[in-house]
Amino acid sequence: MLAQRYALTPCPPDPVPVELVPVHNLDPKLSGPDAQKLAQAYLRSRALYYLAIQDNSEKFFTSGVIDLPDLTPLMFDAETGHIKDAKARGGKLVLVNRSKLKSLSVVPLPDDLRDSLEVATKPMADALVIRVAGPEDQVIRVPGQPDETVSTLAAGDGYSLLLGGVLVTRDGMPETFAELGQWECLDPDTHGACQLPPSPAG
Repeated sequence: MLAQRYALTPCPPDPVPVELVPVHNLDPKLSGPDAQKLAQAYLRSRALYYLAIQDNSEKFFTSGVIDLPDLTPLMFDAETGHIKDAKARGGKLVLVNRSKLKSLSVVPLPDDLRDSLEVATKPMADALVIRVAGPEDQVIRVPGQPDETVSTLAAGDGYSLLLGGVLVTRDGMPETFAELGQWECLDPDTHGACQLPPSPAG
């Protein structure tokens, strides 16, 4: 059923193995178990994303397991485009290096940011702040040709994002997180909402 409905083969393990990362609940109104529930749903989505990349499963990225394609049809447009391009050239998309999730925080999502998203379904009241570090490299690999890098994050580089979204449960799949919007934590308008700790001196 999973292969036919979601085009992800082989079937992911149950439970889906996720990264071990510290989770910080920075919303005093949210219980610890609820914060963990949201964080684990996101970690499952991240794990399934990479399984789909490795499987070159174009269909999975529009299946509604880790996104809401009716609301955010371009969420994984780059990934599906790379997979189509690779297949058209007789190759495949290859994950050479995978980025590392350094920390995960649950924070309240300010109303002005929620309302700024022009989607019918608004994100839940709490959002996720992720800190990600490179390296990450995705390449199109075609036999007899040099690899073509299509996505990269250099070693030593990283980013912090505020993610708004909703929890999703599809038949046969565990609860996941579907992103509806993201904001750079370096942006002055969103830096406060991210509640990032001060950078170490030096």
